[in-house]
Amino acid sequence: MTYARLNTLTGWLAFLIAAIVYALTVEPTASFWDSGEYVATAYTLGVPHAPGAPFYLLVGRLFSFLSLGDPLRVAYWVNMLSVLCSSFTILFLFWSITLLGKKLLNVQPGHETTLDTLLLLGGGLVGALSFTFSDSFWFSAVETELYAMASLFTAACFWAMLRWEAQPDTATAQRWLILIAYLLGLSVGVHLLTLLVIPPLALLYYFRKYPHPTYRGATVAFALGGGVLLSIMLGLGWIASLAATMDIWLVNTVGLPFGSGILLTAGGMFGGLGYGLYRSYHRQNASLHTVALAVLFIFIGYGSYLLIPIRANAEPPININDPNNVLSLIYYLNREQYPSRPLLYGPYFTAELLEQRLGDPVYTPRSEGYDVKYHRLENIYDAEAQTIFPRMYSSSDSSHPDRYRQWTNLREGEAPTFADNLTFFFRYQLGHMYIRYFLWNFAGRAGERQDAGWLAPWEAGKELPAIIDHDKARNQYWMLPLLLGVVGVVFQYRRSRKQAAVLFTLFFMTGVALVLYSNNPPVEPRERDYVYVSNFYAFAIWIGLGTVGVGYWTRHLLRSVASMGPTGQQEIEQVSGGRAKIAPQYSFLLSAAAIVACLLVPLLMASENWDDHDRSGRYFSVDAARNTLASCDEHAILFTGGDNDTYPLWYVQNVEGFRTDVRVLVTSFANVDWFIEPMMRPQYESPPLPLSLSMEQYRQGGPNDYLPYVAHPNVTGPISVDQYLRLIKQESPALRRPTSSGSINTIPSRQLAFSVDTAQVRQQAVVPREHLPDLTSRMVWELTGRGLEKKDLLLLDLVSTSQWRRPIYFNNTALVQANFNLQDYVVQEGDTFRLVPAKNPKPDVRRVDTRKTYDRMMHQFSWRGLDDPTTYNTGNYLMFAQNQRSNFNTLAEALLAEDQPEKARYALHKSLAVMPHETIPYDVASVRTAQLLLQLDDTESANHVADTLAHRYDELLTYLAEHPQPLYQRDLSVGLFTFNELARAYERAGEVERAEQYQKLLEHHYRALNG
Repeated sequence: MTYARLNTLTGWLAFLIAAIVYALTVEPTASFWDSGEYVATAYTLGVPHAPGAPFYLLVGRLFSFLSLGDPLRVAYWVNMLSVLCSSFTILFLFWSITLLGKKLLNVQPGHETTLDTLLLLGGGLVGALSFTFSDSFWFSAVETELYAMASLFTAACFWAMLRWEAQPDTATAQRWLILIAYLLGLSVGVHLLTLLVIPPLALLYYFRKYPHPTYRGATVAFALGGGVLLSIMLGLGWIASLAATMDIWLVNTVGLPFGSGILLTAGGMFGGLGYGLYRSYHRQNASLHTVALAVLFIFIGYGSYLLIPIRANAEPPININDPNNVLSLIYYLNREQYPSRPLLYGPYFTAELLEQRLGDPVYTPRSEGYDVKYHRLENIYDAEAQTIFPRMYSSSDSSHPDRYRQWTNLREGEAPTFADNLTFFFRYQLGHMYIRYFLWNFAGRAGERQDAGWLAPWEAGKELPAIIDHDKARNQYWMLPLLLGVVGVVFQYRRSRKQAAVLFTLFFMTGVALVLYSNNPPVEPRERDYVYVSNFYAFAIWIGLGTVGVGYWTRHLLRSVASMGPTGQQEIEQVSGGRAKIAPQYSFLLSAAAIVACLLVPLLMASENWDDHDRSGRYFSVDAARNTLASCDEHAILFTGGDNDTYPLWYVQNVEGFRTDVRVLVTSFANVDWFIEPMMRPQYESPPLPLSLSMEQYRQGGPNDYLPYVAHPNVTGPISVDQYLRLIKQESPALRRPTSSGSINTIPSRQLAFSVDTAQVRQQAVVPREHLPDLTSRMVWELTGRGLEKKDLLLLDLVSTSQWRRPIYFNNTALVQANFNLQDYVVQEGDTFRLVPAKNPKPDVRRVDTRKTYDRMMHQFSWRGLDDPTTYNTGNYLMFAQNQRSNFNTLAEALLAEDQPEKARYALHKSLAVMPHETIPYDVASVRTAQLLLQLDDTESANHVADTLAHRYDELLTYLAEHPQPLYQRDLSVGLFTFNELARAYERAGEVERAEQYQKLLEHHYRALNG
């Protein structure tokens, strides 16, 4: 069998191995973070968060058809899109390694020896499988996310360029360049990360076209590649901005209809391309013709972005930013809703904001033309507190300054210097947010916790507490993949510096260059290792080439040894012409042994990573969302907070069709008009929100974007919300205050009062009967912030207008983040908190509707996989499950207060059954569980929980006293709290011996930790 045939078949073998592995470990439903959003928007062809992924959504929609009409299988099949994309990435990676390896070995096509075939195919397999089983790539391969398809485009573009390089310099070979241009255009509709492959491709093109390259020429090629990268990355935005500018001028000045500027821009653009193709064809200019065709195919790839405004105009259920015209599309493409990060020059976090100036106008289409909607604000900072290359930039996040100081050892009040700026860059942005991730994948990972470090070989064999040692994400690779990759770097550099320069450029662009561009803030909500998957792909090529190098050098090492041995060893060597020559069979066997030894590296990675990447049987992301919706009464309005509170809800409503009568209102979006407007329309089974203010009052750039508190001399005490809303509707000058950008409304009191029709409330059974004594005819809220945001105004309008006809709920995040003291006016129902016109007389005791909560938690909620020890529940899965455990405690407390001990016992036992310690380790909420079990005289169950907790924290605190670790700092206080609470609980229960045992543990560890 020829080498070409074997190369093809072995590549497909690598594909098959990856596909089987990923299919066996794929998540069966939508996971946390963006997965729920992307499954829902693929299924409904909605508009996801900016800058969108239209090509991914179109392909995801096709994969959703494989569910054959079963909505519960849609997420699985869209997840399988990532499985397939990742497997094809492995296929192209294998072929890229063998293409590069052939050039390093100087093997001519058709002249491959058996040994050459062994080295190339073995190196391709080791490199491809090492990437298959790498931590970050495997993570993205088994869920709905963009990075699997983005990796496929990167791998396909790089492989296509290597194929072009291997072709004779003919017109036919130029087709590969056109293909690459088309792939790059399509990749923009997935993720911009793929474009980072352009500078290394430019170098490869330069080395192919110029046999005698120079450093100057390589630098120019790299710069041109960077220019193409920026042109494609910013091209859509530039074109949209040009079209918008032309349209505004033609409509407002010339009087032409809307869309004239768009048609003129499109016509000029494609007309110019057509002319370029015509001229290049008639002049027989192959280079110009190729460039023109490449640009045309990039624009064809761009075409997927037409989906965004088309679907936005169809008003789908998920329509983030509502980019239904060219102006809003610019806002969407430029991600203007996210904070900007200065890259070349900007302020330190200590810089004083001197003023805000009106910047460029933002237009909106009206019936008679384009009007100025508002002006962007430009922040002017103290010039002395600004710097080039700003890494510690100013931020509105109050937690950032402390974190900047922690990473740079700055004292409170001490101004940062440029040296501190560089310290933060090297220690945090480069070290913590990139090198740590790189070592996770090729050296070892210390654990699952966020900010966990990498695992060195010398960490093996240490006595560790179970909480650390049994962490499934603690993966030890003994640095073998890293060492093999370093061998590949050396081997490639020594055999071909030009080839090494190309691969190093890819490695740099997808690593350090990405760090420079990202300019990460000091606080991230989750790990960002998935961003650097293309960087790990480049290193996996070096792992493959390192395997080739090991086999190649092993053969030469044996030849060197043989040449120094006695002439008589004919069974090992043959002497010919005074030179030692290795017998072919020994050379082959030794190289084969070297390849097999290298193959153990990906096998080691597979064995270490399987348990923490196997997501089969994991459902609680969706079950938690279902439980939240099931906690609400019919036609409820539910306020939620962050991504993980919201995206799974979008998935279960829009895909599975579960509880579509509940209207989900995301507080982080409720400050913008594009989110509020669809709330005024019906959606599925949910009627419009009952609001009295018009959409004009909620428009962006209007006087109600932010309403600061400004004391009024004639206002004392609470103001009526009804009266306040009437003044806003009437645009009363009594509320207006001038600013640099126009006049805005204010709020003249920090207290707001609602009038309550108590008879109507009783009739509608809004307040549980056990809490009816707390019913009030006048509900007063206290403003906790400095003013009202638009989301706060929306809430006031909603409560005032609805008159309790529709139930209003908050999840825990939204309740905590509310701008009012809502905790005094809520009753817990299941996983949510219902707003009621009844003030809690005991604010430190949470009120619970025990009838509804007991029924929902005991009979309606789902807990799939939480009792299965083979299911890997990690991160947010653990957090959400532990929140459920806390809710069981709250229910049991309320039942005990109502003298229902048997129901309280059933609730606690249900908690222990569906979330056992073996799958969801006991946590701080479990301390309260043990206390409640003691109150119920269930000593056996209480002892089990208490002993498990005590053993866990005794072991951990003993270890931390000798080996302090910041990652487990919170566990110190939790452990001491646990011993103290258990000692008090057992003392109250009359269990003196156990109380003394926990008290001694408390005193022992307190002394050990405090010296």
